[in-house]
Amino acid sequence: MALLSFTITWLLLFQQNINAEYYTAVIDITKAWRLSQELVSDLNSYIALEERRLNRIRKVVKVLDANGSISDASSTLSQQNNDLEEYLGNPINAYLTMKRLSSSWKSQISQLVDNVPNGFQKGDTDGSDYLNISDAQNTITMNTIRSRVKQHTDMLPGDNDVSGAVDAILRLQSTYKLPARQLAYGQLIDNLSTPQLSAAQCLEVGRHAYSQGDFEQSEEWFRVAYDRLFDELEQKKEVDAQGTTIASDETEENGETEPTVGQILDYLAYSLGRQGRYAEALNVTRLLIEEEPTNTRAINNEAFYVEQIDRGEGRIGPNPRSQATSKHDQETELYESLCRNENPFPTVPSRHLTCQYYTPHAFFRIGPIKEETLNPDPRIVMWYDLIFPSEIEKIKELATPRSTIMSSFEQYFLSPTSLTCGPFSFSAWLPHSMTEITDQISQRIRAVTGLSLETAEDLQVGNYGLGGHYAPHFDFGRKREKDAFEVKNGNRIATIIFYLSDVQAGGATVFNRIGTRVVPKKGAAGFWFNLLPSGEGDLRTRHAACPVLAGSKWVMNLWFHERGQEFHRPCELERGAIETDDGF
Repeated sequence: MALLSFTITWLLLFQQNINAEYYTAVIDITKAWRLSQELVSDLNSYIALEERRLNRIRKVVKVLDANGSISDASSTLSQQNNDLEEYLGNPINAYLTMKRLSSSWKSQISQLVDNVPNGFQKGDTDGSDYLNISDAQNTITMNTIRSRVKQHTDMLPGDNDVSGAVDAILRLQSTYKLPARQLAYGQLIDNLSTPQLSAAQCLEVGRHAYSQGDFEQSEEWFRVAYDRLFDELEQKKEVDAQGTTIASDETEENGETEPTVGQILDYLAYSLGRQGRYAEALNVTRLLIEEEPTNTRAINNEAFYVEQIDRGEGRIGPNPRSQATSKHDQETELYESLCRNENPFPTVPSRHLTCQYYTPHAFFRIGPIKEETLNPDPRIVMWYDLIFPSEIEKIKELATPRSTIMSSFEQYFLSPTSLTCGPFSFSAWLPHSMTEITDQISQRIRAVTGLSLETAEDLQVGNYGLGGHYAPHFDFGRKREKDAFEVKNGNRIATIIFYLSDVQAGGATVFNRIGTRVVPKKGAAGFWFNLLPSGEGDLRTRHAACPVLAGSKWVMNLWFHERGQEFHRPCELERGAIETDDGF
């Protein structure tokens, strides 16, 4: 009996040990099944988080690949604009592209990409077919992708670039006297498709003008922002009435927040108040209080404006335009009027403005130069078809990788080192003997000008983009500028400027002391002497490059120096005029 009890007890213990294995214990299998369901739930949660992260990355891709981006993969852009340069030559397109590429997603993209595991390497799949990844793809790890994403992100424009783009739009508006409404509603110039600016974008331009103290210009933009906001609200009502929904919030994707009526009225009232237009500011402030009855600052401003009006302060309407007092202000006004083709100078008699076939050298005996005299004294001429289209394209190819980059963006938004107020261009220097093309062009220049290239500078290629311009300047060094050029080469005696592109609007070269205006013509070249025969500087050759309103302006300059020209342009018997210090 005792033996039987021992045997039964031993068997029960043995059975209990066996039941500890999953494949025999039902209760443990049940537990394993429940754990698997919890794992499924956890993995689904992880997938949801990954999907959210991937959706955020997809939004960034959508922003970058939107119509108007600089992505080569943008099929929409390719369909609408075969020429990317032409597309970005529209200042509104350029501004919107830069704004899109500098959006708030830049600060998020590195974090989004950093949150993914490293790439799959060979053998990671243990021979299974779950992941069919080629050997070439296996060599691209996530570390490489992260590095490239960071590098490319850092090269895209930032806030300073967008600010510069807004500066350029305001400069174009001021120079060419364009109403803000015309710019905002896509009416830049005739026969040019231009997108409209949103209320948020108009508000941004107005705020930028306000920060620079230009309250009249900011007022104009705030009024347009107000109108655009109501346009957008009406558009949303129409969409809602049709029972359709607007796709993902574009303003959010572009880093914009739709302004409120109160925000726009607040800025508008301040702009009017800063101009001393208290009655108008009071009316706008009262509209603001209707929108935001608890706005304490607006209530205090209302009391201030009432007090100023009761004291007889303020005025109605914009300030009368004050007359420029300084030489530089007067020069700027004159220069801008010439850019608008408003010439205050006496008209040069037509008998002095001639066109002729010109054969300065045996090289041109079969094909004479087409020469137009733009001004008789100082003599400024235009030579047409002096450079061929195939040569122009080659020069652009040579210049682009050698460009002097002055900004964080690419070639359509960069500037040459000497460009004083136009931050959206670039320049490059090409030696005369660099290639067969540059050598041929240099010899052609020598033949048409009759001047020696012994001390001439290299060919300088420049591209002016968004608002790109060159303020009034002399090409020669003034007497007080002792170190302007090397003594052994002498001063800049003459200038030749090739126009390598047509420009849709703006971009003229203007001589602001004689009223001559040179409009860019692809393949043509302008030429003039900077010095008098005596070697004195000719102050009448002060000139400027007008802002490019639409298009991309390519030029190529060459400056001749005095040394080596003694027998090509000899001194006259009389000394002539002496260069004076005119304060410029």
